[in-house]
Amino acid sequence: MKRRLIPVLAAKSLTSMPTKQLLGRLHSLQQCEESAALSDRTPEEIAISEGILFKNTAEWHRAYADLKVVLATRQHVPSAAERANARQQRVKKKSNKRAGGDGGTALPRRAGRPRPAAPHHGRWLREHSLPRR
Repeated sequence: MKRRLIPVLAAKSLTSMPTKQLLGRLHSLQQCEESAALSDRTPEEIAISEGILFKNTAEWHRAYADLKVVLATRQHVPSAAERANARQQRVKKKSNKRAGGDGGTALPRRAGRPRPAAPHHGRWLREHSLPRR
């Protein structure tokens, strides 16, 4: 599969682009092939191209450096893994708060007896409730 060419942009035009587009451009630059010698493109295809194809070119290095400078000024956008980790931490914090004794009552577990899917039904409660004192 042939990759699309990455257009050469001026550093000033990058500042007006949204962060999401900049991150997409960063990903595209990182996906470029290393060099023309390692590419499966023909010399004719390489000669007629008007964009960034390979990492070992001056255009790629300049585009990458310009992009990193602009991204350094932007707010951090968390990755999917970072967002998932933050969600899990919030859930863990919330469940720890609930288990901390802020109003909830814990039901005693009795070993050896299976619990029904719906223990709120009256018949089960009457048959399996703890003896009253």
